[in-house]
Amino acid sequence: MKKIGDLMAELGFNKNAPQSVKEAYIKHLIKAATGVSVTTPSEKSEIAQHPEKIVSMNKAAAVATRVPQQLSFDFSADTPAPSSSKKAVS
Repeated sequence: MKKIGDLMAELGFNKNAPQSVKEAYIKHLIKAATGVSVTTPSEKSEIAQHPEKIVSMNKAAAVATRVPQQLSFDFSADTPAPSSSKKAVS
């Protein structure tokens, strides 16, 4: 039976990497395996230190999702066809 450190090394985990990289790697593994998004310890401390940023981002996201915008494209015949200097291959 393998140790967890050996398994992590096989998956590409670098124990000498910065803490944020380690957290991001573990977060990715959890998301890929379970589909659940988790909050890392450094993310939690950032939220605790700057809660006003999180609130403003959530409000901006809520406003953005309430106002759908329709995309439109102009396919009029007035636009010139692109010219190609390539020769046909036969």
